[in-house]
Amino acid sequence: MGIHQYINANSAYEHSHLVARDLMEKVSELLSDMLPPDNDVREINWADVGTVNEVNSKLIELVEFLGGSK
Repeated sequence: MGIHQYINANSAYEHSHLVARDLMEKVSELLSDMLPPDNDVREINWADVGTVNEVNSKLIELVEFLGGSK
């Protein structure tokens, strides 16, 4: 592998790593925007439960992937 390929791979990795960090920040913001359990806006319903369970399922999959468990 030549130096040119090494620089391109490093640049691509750096860019992708920054994108991943930005996405995680967005996920955190979106989670904070979700209806909290102790809200005064409206009663929690089963669709809300399904939504947060789907989020948890995807986050577990991501954690397992990054942690090498999957």
